[in-house]
Amino acid sequence: MLEDVRKYFPRGLVQPESGFRFSTDSLLISSFVSVSKNARILDLGTGSGVIPLGIMLNHPDKGLTVTGLEINPEMVGAAQENVQKLGFAEEINIAQSDVCTPDFAPAGSYDLVVSNPPYRSEGRGKACPDEDRNKARFEVDCDLDAFAATASRMVRNRGRVCFVFLAERLTELVNSFTRHKLEPKRMKFIHGRVDSPSKVVMIEAVKGGKPGLILESPLVLFEEGTKLTSSAVEYCPFIKK
Repeated sequence: MLEDVRKYFPRGLVQPESGFRFSTDSLLISSFVSVSKNARILDLGTGSGVIPLGIMLNHPDKGLTVTGLEINPEMVGAAQENVQKLGFAEEINIAQSDVCTPDFAPAGSYDLVVSNPPYRSEGRGKACPDEDRNKARFEVDCDLDAFAATASRMVRNRGRVCFVFLAERLTELVNSFTRHKLEPKRMKFIHGRVDSPSKVVMIEAVKGGKPGLILESPLVLFEEGTKLTSSAVEYCPFIKK
């Protein structure tokens, strides 16, 4: 039964009626991250726990431990239920805390910090009537720089930080990373279709790293209509489910 639940991930995950609904972006970054054996991983703003679960399913034999940080108590409950449902209670811990003022672990505790932070500055874009969902979409409580600052504080020196974010705000993201001693090392743009501009970018940085950026081949999600490309499914099998 557990094998079937994992096989059909992310189908069947618990998500509160209010609050952020996970997107393809969270699934994609769980395939983008590179992890070493026995790595300690932190997910900032974990929501229903999709990114930690995706990372564990991609790397079941690496002895990983993952902490998912979330401020919304309903989301914390949903994430904990999902972790139990997929049988990762020993590997994944869901902690309730504020990204802006984390108090759950000492600085430098993690080898990798990953995040799908809110994409929009408050006041830019149509607000959502659901307050919790609005906070997940817009920088209401914590802005991009706060996420980058916490990522830098919580990751060890030479550790890695991976964010998925809006391509149109790439300059802000890079500036925020470098301001907090996170040197961009790897970047991948996501396109809806081959002839459309990129809307999303995934970026990996190294704390205290030297300059040297690798721009990976872009990933195109769709071809005819809403049919997923074979390259997208090969890159992240979770998106076809």
